[in-house]
Amino acid sequence: MASNLRQKFIHHIDKANEVFAWQVLDSLTTEEATEAADIIVRSVKGFAPVKPKLLVDNRFMIRNGRAIVFSPEVNDIWEDAQRTVFPLVSKVAVLCSGAIMKMQMDRISRNSEIARVSQSFWNDDDSVMLREAFEFLGIAANDIVKPR
Repeated sequence: MASNLRQKFIHHIDKANEVFAWQVLDSLTTEEATEAADIIVRSVKGFAPVKPKLLVDNRFMIRNGRAIVFSPEVNDIWEDAQRTVFPLVSKVAVLCSGAIMKMQMDRISRNSEIARVSQSFWNDDDSVMLREAFEFLGIAANDIVKPR
């Protein structure tokens, strides 16, 4: 993994709860998004024959008090990755950094046809958002996704 990507993309495999979680901490270039998408696809395939749950944490994608949104090129990469993993996952919870990002994630989800198993979450109260996402996934906690 490129050193710059390590500062922007953190991931964790929880075999016990059948969850693959990741955090995006800053905007990604197309090259970084491609590498992150490859990690996601490889990791999800590594759960086979189990269909894991995905926990996507975009809460930290904020700069100067405003949510960072993905470029159209990065959106395309995420949509392709989602189409690849869709048949391989049971549920997807996406934690958003704001209402605009939630709308963007909902659109990506619809466009990649993963909306049937995906739900985006946004709430000013971080603990409420985490509780709702964890309940949706049927888990109590996660090793990298913690309250801010």
